[in-house]
Amino acid sequence: MVDDEDPRFSIHVIWSETRLPPTPVLMNAVELSAQYAELDFFSRTSRRSGVVLRDFPQIEIAVLPAPPARSVEARFVLWAIYATVVDMVYSSKFFECEAEVGWQGLIKAHVYFTLPLDDRLRTKYRIPNIDASTSDNDTAVEENFDSISQTVNTVFDWRPIYKPNGRNLLPKDVFILALGAIKVIAPHRITDQVPGPINIVSDRVDANLQIYLDRTHSSRPVPPFFRFGHALEAARRIPGWQLARHRFAEFFASIEINRRPVGIILMEKGAYPEPGDGDLTTM
Repeated sequence: MVDDEDPRFSIHVIWSETRLPPTPVLMNAVELSAQYAELDFFSRTSRRSGVVLRDFPQIEIAVLPAPPARSVEARFVLWAIYATVVDMVYSSKFFECEAEVGWQGLIKAHVYFTLPLDDRLRTKYRIPNIDASTSDNDTAVEENFDSISQTVNTVFDWRPIYKPNGRNLLPKDVFILALGAIKVIAPHRITDQVPGPINIVSDRVDANLQIYLDRTHSSRPVPPFFRFGHALEAARRIPGWQLARHRFAEFFASIEINRRPVGIILMEKGAYPEPGDGDLTTM
């Protein structure tokens, strides 16, 4: 299983026989991916472990750089989470696992998906009892998972609604599209402006996700502008919003900054036509 963005990346997943609850796995994976996507794509981050979302404490995700290194590039972690979760979803393998993350044939990190770990299991998986804010005293960039609102000094809001007569979607498709959007957005700085449509499609998913500029945005000469961080924030909120309403279905949302619309996010059932020139695509 190799990331489709770069053939030098590889991942080998070692599965256990201990089952994991799917919804906490997916919710925590979306959130942790979004946290890493907020960082510079090539920045180096130190180890982290523990629960990601307090509302879903049933599983933990740990990221450990492979010794002797004490840090790992954010992009490798993002790719590893995405590849492992896609494997879980489409192979129906929601089990504890260790993902060995490789780059040019060398192991760079280990990503663990586990039940909450007691001391015995921490010893088994070689995972120290640390939290996400822990940083080693080396060349790693300190984790700084600030919200996009703090980063660009704006007030973010989105206004999602289900489409009238909207068709239901498979929950797994909603989660995979959200993860795919985060993966596609991640290489861009969160403060950079979105230049055009972002279309998230996959031959495995019977749905598509579209993110594009509000029609008033192109003629606006002054801020607020639609930035990649705003698109990221909207993508990370999709699964939780639908899960809380016990309905996975087609929807659209206005993305607003300081109460002014800047972007639109839309999820629909079925395939999306081949994107045109200038589009940012796909997972």
